[in-house]
Amino acid sequence: MNFQNRSTSEIVVLLFTSLVCVVLTMLILGAIIAKLIHPEMDLSRLSEAVTQTLSTIVGALVGFISGRSFGRREAAQENGTIKS
Repeated sequence: MNFQNRSTSEIVVLLFTSLVCVVLTMLILGAIIAKLIHPEMDLSRLSEAVTQTLSTIVGALVGFISGRSFGRREAAQENGTIKS
């Protein structure tokens, strides 16, 4: 992963993707270990936490990407590259 030749957007997307992978791995491993130690444990709260974490991270990623594309379109309109 050569970060010197990547744009800022690519680096942010890679970091968000890495964050999703790490968080999900930690939550799933934690759930497996907790279920092995305490078999009577209810995992509904964990599934809710996973869902909320995923929706927050994916929402941030979608917002970032849409903001970048909106900004590029505005810049192109100001430069006269794209007509309104």
